[in-house]
Amino acid sequence: MRIAVSNSGPLIHLSLVGLLDLLFKLYDVILIPQSVYDEIVVKGKEQGYSDAVILERAIINEKIKVKKVKKENYNISSSKLHIGEINAIILALQLKIEIILIDDEEARMFARNLGIKVIGTLGILIELFKHGLLVLNKAIQYLRKLNEIMYLSSDVYSFVANKLNEIARTKKMD
Repeated sequence: MRIAVSNSGPLIHLSLVGLLDLLFKLYDVILIPQSVYDEIVVKGKEQGYSDAVILERAIINEKIKVKKVKKENYNISSSKLHIGEINAIILALQLKIEIILIDDEEARMFARNLGIKVIGTLGILIELFKHGLLVLNKAIQYLRKLNEIMYLSSDVYSFVANKLNEIARTKKMD
């Protein structure tokens, strides 16, 4: 069973562009701390965000599970990380989950320094394509949609588009 811990960003982004269901083909279950639930569902619903309802449904269907974080075992703090990021990292460490879904660069570096494998929204898009869950033109369409809802520099956008095309060429050679 493939399990990942997630922060709010990738879940929000994937649900907004319609890729959340495909995420569950890569991972059987996504674990989140209570602070991430509060951000993506409680605050999201209060603010009327459509993704909050989608994410709540995934929690009801147990594709996303909320887990308690035992803070006393870890002394992780950083003025640059949000509480959801810190709790997601602690949860991954506590449960010995090897993969964390997180977009924020500071949080990604922090998690990597603790030995946790990191994948973000764009990495998930690439993985979906690699695993044959998306065809190239659909993957590029989703990249465009993601570019509309999250900041992507032109370098990052080009890197991901080139990576998708490179994978497509490799697949044709097989």
